[in-house]
Amino acid sequence: MTLPEMMRAAVYHGREDIRFEQVPAPRPGAGELLLEVGTAGVCGSDVGEWAHGPQQHWFDAPHPATGHQGPIIPGHEFSGTVVAVGDGVDQNWLGTRVASCGSVACGRCDACTRGQSNQCKWYAGVGLHRHGALAEYVVTPTENCLSIEGTGLSLDEAALCQPMSIAVHNVSRAGGVEGQTVVVLGVGGIGTFLVYALAESGAHVTAADIDPERLRLATELGAERTVLVSGSSEDPEVIRAALGQDDLRVVFEVSGSRGGVLNALTLAPRGCRVVLVGIQKAPVEVDLGTVTMEEKILIGTNALVREVDFPRAVELVARRAGRWALLAPRVVPLDSYVEEALRPMSMGCPKAVKTLVDPRGGAARPLRTGP
Repeated sequence: MTLPEMMRAAVYHGREDIRFEQVPAPRPGAGELLLEVGTAGVCGSDVGEWAHGPQQHWFDAPHPATGHQGPIIPGHEFSGTVVAVGDGVDQNWLGTRVASCGSVACGRCDACTRGQSNQCKWYAGVGLHRHGALAEYVVTPTENCLSIEGTGLSLDEAALCQPMSIAVHNVSRAGGVEGQTVVVLGVGGIGTFLVYALAESGAHVTAADIDPERLRLATELGAERTVLVSGSSEDPEVIRAALGQDDLRVVFEVSGSRGGVLNALTLAPRGCRVVLVGIQKAPVEVDLGTVTMEEKILIGTNALVREVDFPRAVELVARRAGRWALLAPRVVPLDSYVEEALRPMSMGCPKAVKTLVDPRGGAARPLRTGP
């Protein structure tokens, strides 16, 4: 196909400043694919950059890995069709529909060689530190992409694979969960994917949230028990009462709130693992003496290991092919990115668990299913 010289994109220029512009269409470099973007997901980090940034986007200096500085096209959760390949890339990629995780690692540093590419010394994110997928085309390394041919997934559904990979990494950080009782505190954007990833890993999941509708979704995604909480210091006792005599082994704190962390530590019995999924915005004072004496285990988790977490995520999303509208019922056009996604999400009233964007769409439409 003849590639266009220009394309339409959403360009981040700073706090609450997204502009819809005509920009040069990218070309793939060595080892890269050029995708005609199918669908892009909107992440909480995108909302944070719009409302409070720039924080992860580099404006004051060039990014050490990518060299990018200044206005940037967001979008790190995406799918698309390969329309061109760079030097050294197999031509058989052409025409392939793919899901992409957006994580770029060097493959050579100590972290990469020990299988922790999410801790790469030169880690970069497509849509965070180089131009992303809220545009008609995006360039990304081949290592970030997996074919969805034969999976039964649509391009809309394939855009859910990146957030699912975050949940898969959360599960892996906890260690073995099969047959164990676990609690998920906060069933929002990542929490819903986490409930499903845990259930599919054989865990007995209890989901707790202040929103009855989110708990209904948790049940649909595999939670064996749900608990409606108030977001107060009384929540641990309410959850304990629901657990009864079950041996709680892991608590996942997903809200990222100070109260959530304190409640997770209070809820956790002796020897329990506490996985801190939500990112705290300020320091939290923790009683480390109790953590030590009761041998509780605090575990951090960040991003994903693309080599292992992303393939597992594609597999999990494919298991529910055709049934993801409960999380992402609508796909909005690029022009609606701010008003239909960023603004309501920043106000704490998202219109769905996951908002998806079609860079070529002219109007909002239902989620498409099927290959």
